[in-house]
Amino acid sequence: MPASRGKPLELFRVIYYAVLIFSAIIILVPIIWMLSASFDRINSYELPFPPRFLPANLSLFNFELVIKNMRILTFIRNTVVVALLSVALSLLIVPLAGFAFSKGRFPLKTVILLAIMSSMMVPFETRIMPIFMLMRSWKLNNTYLGIILPGTMTSAFFVFLLKKAFDDLPNDLMESAYIDGASRLRIYLQIYLPLVGPMLATMVVLDVLGVWNDLLWPMIIVNKINISTIQVGLAMFASGSADNISRHAGMASAASMLSILPLAIIFIFCQRYIVQSIAVSGIKQ
Repeated sequence: MPASRGKPLELFRVIYYAVLIFSAIIILVPIIWMLSASFDRINSYELPFPPRFLPANLSLFNFELVIKNMRILTFIRNTVVVALLSVALSLLIVPLAGFAFSKGRFPLKTVILLAIMSSMMVPFETRIMPIFMLMRSWKLNNTYLGIILPGTMTSAFFVFLLKKAFDDLPNDLMESAYIDGASRLRIYLQIYLPLVGPMLATMVVLDVLGVWNDLLWPMIIVNKINISTIQVGLAMFASGSADNISRHAGMASAASMLSILPLAIIFIFCQRYIVQSIAVSGIKQ
């Protein structure tokens, strides 16, 4: 009888891992193809088909073309600056808001939180025009601050994430600190904030990913190439409006590889914080 029960379980495991392996192959094949094409000196404007997973003519020629003709290093620099500013503002504002909604007592707290959370149900595309008019009235178009402010002002998900993290921490910590004479700001900075470190790391990773992959808003608020982000640069590159070299297959692959390289490095070194934050957020008081 135990043996008969074990057979369906083993069959389920085989199917489970087979599905995972098949999904991984589907995800990895385009990346490996793009990586191979970026190091392959392709003499055409289309990728070779069937795909070559090893370069036929190993060369850095495509990367040289990208760096010389596309200003990709400028786009990456701009995106790094935008990401750092966005992370700095988020770390300054979002944990304070989450702590206030979790441990604070003030009138209409529930109503204000509900209003903030309800903004998550409104698509960003429907708010573009008023946000753009607001940024332009503040003379923030074509500036780094104009790129990051809308995302920081509408980060309802991060506020909820941090509120949930502070909710899971006991109020006894605050009461004990009050007895010892600590101020509310000191309690926040020295007691509660360090305890939500994994959640802050998750917020930073998600914020960087969002900024790096954002195309719509930077394309609207910026019309100067010298402060354009990487996604705007790739969109201009893909349009092929400048000249024929912008549609070169090897150059397109090299540009794509350079654009995702920083994200890959961030994910490799920071993925453990995402796992930790999920574990921490699941612990109830």
